[in-house]
Amino acid sequence: MHFHHPDADPLAACAALRTSRARLCARIAALQAQPDEVFVQDFPAVVAAVEADFRREEALLERLGDAALHPRRADYAVLLCALHRTLPQIEGGDVGLGRQVADALGAVLSLPWDAGTEVAAATGPATRAQRVPAHLH
Repeated sequence: MHFHHPDADPLAACAALRTSRARLCARIAALQAQPDEVFVQDFPAVVAAVEADFRREEALLERLGDAALHPRRADYAVLLCALHRTLPQIEGGDVGLGRQVADALGAVLSLPWDAGTEVAAATGPATRAQRVPAHLH
């Protein structure tokens, strides 16, 4: 079931989500620049920020009636599961694992968030095939 609110602006939504993702990526980069002790201490807050960002994205995409909402939620669940499975080890001092996870998370979050969504289709002329590399179809 998709709910579309007529007052929802897809252009503004895309801009807001891109800005939010850019902030998360900057936060991850700043985390990576921290010494090991600080990295381990700050990692849980980054995980919490990712969770909050995903909730905001889901709420906005639901408001826009985006058909890609359910597959996106599944993707978010996989990412959050991986973060939570590794979190105890990272909090326990496994900085190497933490830095690998942060690198991977930054790479995933820097991908175009809007690839293939109805929201993206409403905001630009590019087709899904033009926005998403073939290996991601």
